[in-house]
Amino acid sequence: MRLKDRLQNIKGHLLIYGAHLVALECARCLIKNGYQNKIVGFAVTALEGNPDEIEGFPVKKIEDYMEQCHDLTVIIAMPERYHDEVEHHARNYGFRQFVKLRLEDMAEIKGQELLLEQENHPRLSFVLETSKNDPTWLDMMGQHSLHTGGYEKKWEQLHYKFPTLFYLNKEVVFAKSETLNFHKDPKETCGELWDLHALPTDLYKENEEGELQDIMAVYMAFSAWDETAENERRRLSWIRPIQVGSCLSKKKYGFLCDDEGDNISEKNRLFAEMTGAYWVWKNETESDYKGLCHYRRHFIISSKEIRALAQNGIDALLTTPRYVPGGIRDMFLEETPVKRVVYHGMLRAISEVAPEDKAEFETYMEHCFYYPNNMVIARSKVYDDYCAWIFPILFRMMEIDKEIDYGHEEDRHIAYAAELLTSYYFVKNREQYRIAVTDYQFTSI
Repeated sequence: MRLKDRLQNIKGHLLIYGAHLVALECARCLIKNGYQNKIVGFAVTALEGNPDEIEGFPVKKIEDYMEQCHDLTVIIAMPERYHDEVEHHARNYGFRQFVKLRLEDMAEIKGQELLLEQENHPRLSFVLETSKNDPTWLDMMGQHSLHTGGYEKKWEQLHYKFPTLFYLNKEVVFAKSETLNFHKDPKETCGELWDLHALPTDLYKENEEGELQDIMAVYMAFSAWDETAENERRRLSWIRPIQVGSCLSKKKYGFLCDDEGDNISEKNRLFAEMTGAYWVWKNETESDYKGLCHYRRHFIISSKEIRALAQNGIDALLTTPRYVPGGIRDMFLEETPVKRVVYHGMLRAISEVAPEDKAEFETYMEHCFYYPNNMVIARSKVYDDYCAWIFPILFRMMEIDKEIDYGHEEDRHIAYAAELLTSYYFVKNREQYRIAVTDYQFTSI
């Protein structure tokens, strides 16, 4: 449903609760639909770490709007997991009228706008399509994809992910996208990629389950926020749920916990799913391939494709690359809810721990394609080498935080940085590793 339809019976003025990407795009949508004069501003629970204004409207604490509470409808514009908490907080200050807007809702609204807008840009080297796997992104397909058969179905058959919610407005996004060479530019960045679903397989084993868990062990990171019933429902033989940050939780769910064995579970509020990645590195030694997915994001891979990894000499399986108009660095600085000091702390950590990579990393940050979500499946030796490279940098970032008194202990900024570092690691090893990609399935539960 269009946002305009959801607001048609609402009287009075509008207050947007949130100050990041969902809230920004909500404001743009409201302005486009003629609601500019009804918006009074943006509300947040705390000012620290938030901008002073968005799209010309002030950002204030929710209690600063108390005098107008009876005349305001609060649009809660942020990921769904925070909705109940912020509604309860707003009700404490007298607010009673709410519209809840999830990330998925805003992405669907914006995605439809982008699909229409592309018709105004005939110079694009790609076309946009709705993604059936992740509604928060669009799929971008080459205008002139080459259709070759069998083992030769490689780069030309791949697609990439196009942002729906973005810090740049859609006019700027399309202007930058018109300069993209769909077939050349991503290959120059990422190297030769293989479409997982186009790899040849041993058809005689297609319907034999066998011992897939001996071939591949993918650990599914979940936390105390998540619904364990759904974890159990979705689980396959090679998916192993692991509760991350378990040493910080009062409740254990009966699955594997990341505070067992060699672990960094206590760092979860900064490292997020990367405490799970560390556990896999240090404790999984039995499978040929190992890796990590998320509770709501699962690699799209079939039983026969698991076997196809080794049969085709694949070293690492990553998620479909995302295209970021304007470059990875600016996207990170503008969109992630962490401060610029985190980016500079990451550069400092690289220069001290892996100085040979600093210049190349900074150059890569100006590119426009990256592998998202810290989701990696790789040969056990490759996975271990990746972790042996990235974790010393992440640990050094924590030390730098203490040295400069950064003071943010629960903002997951180490995990946000890890996403860039993970992508860079496989880009820098693009000639050494044979890399395949596949989409992930996003679930909104």
